[in-house]
Amino acid sequence: MEQILFGAPVAEQLDEISKNVFQKYSKDNKKPHLTAITVGDNPASLLYVSRKREKAVHLGVEFNWLKLDTDTSQETLEEVISEESKATDGLIIQLPLPNHLNPEEAINCIPREIDVDGLTSHNLGSLFSDTYKLIPATSLAVLELLNFYNIQTEDKNIVIAGRSRLVSAPLAKILSSKSYNANVSIIHSRTTNQKLFTKEADIFISAIGSAKMYDSTYFKNGATVIDIGISSVDGKTYGDIDTVKIGEVISSRAPFPGGVGPITVSALFFNLSRLIQTN
Repeated sequence: MEQILFGAPVAEQLDEISKNVFQKYSKDNKKPHLTAITVGDNPASLLYVSRKREKAVHLGVEFNWLKLDTDTSQETLEEVISEESKATDGLIIQLPLPNHLNPEEAINCIPREIDVDGLTSHNLGSLFSDTYKLIPATSLAVLELLNFYNIQTEDKNIVIAGRSRLVSAPLAKILSSKSYNANVSIIHSRTTNQKLFTKEADIFISAIGSAKMYDSTYFKNGATVIDIGISSVDGKTYGDIDTVKIGEVISSRAPFPGGVGPITVSALFFNLSRLIQTN
């Protein structure tokens, strides 16, 4: 039977670090401030921002949630980002954005000093040097999960499904660095036979966002599976992994929900604490 890699104890560790920083910062009667911007009513986005708001209350952070209409223009979105950036310690744009908006341009309107998600071109680019200060929150959550449960990456085959800037690129870079020494592959919608890769994976990380995309036939015996994906079908949310019979094959699994998600929220506030300390 597989070991379930719950995110809650990992999140608690990060929260303790962040809380200590926030308490020191709040001594001058000013609480840390985080702003979140959503555009439209994507269920997954609203769910994640709600969790971030709850965490902010728990950690003593003022949370400002700006909900913009689905038809908000690129110009208006960038004006809002520019204005809100003047009075906050951290700012996030919840992805995905509606199709008519350019997320790259929107994210790069965020000053790097308050880019708490670490997704501006400047902060992502810094990952390719030894000077980076922030790791994007979802990527940091995966790394913290691996560290907490002592899952070895040295010379292990790690396959990441998906190629978003939010997860795949940062994770692939860091996991293949000298700190982790993993052999990293990325698969995606144009990968002809995904099982050629997944069947060789010691660690499989899925960030596709397609309900129950991968079942037990995709994995080799003893693999570790980390489910990051989230999608909505008929009003219900699902991860990427079909868990039926999966325990007969793999050795450990970060589930959806309850795996990486809680850590990602805590990692965001950990990044906010880093920004507060360095700015």
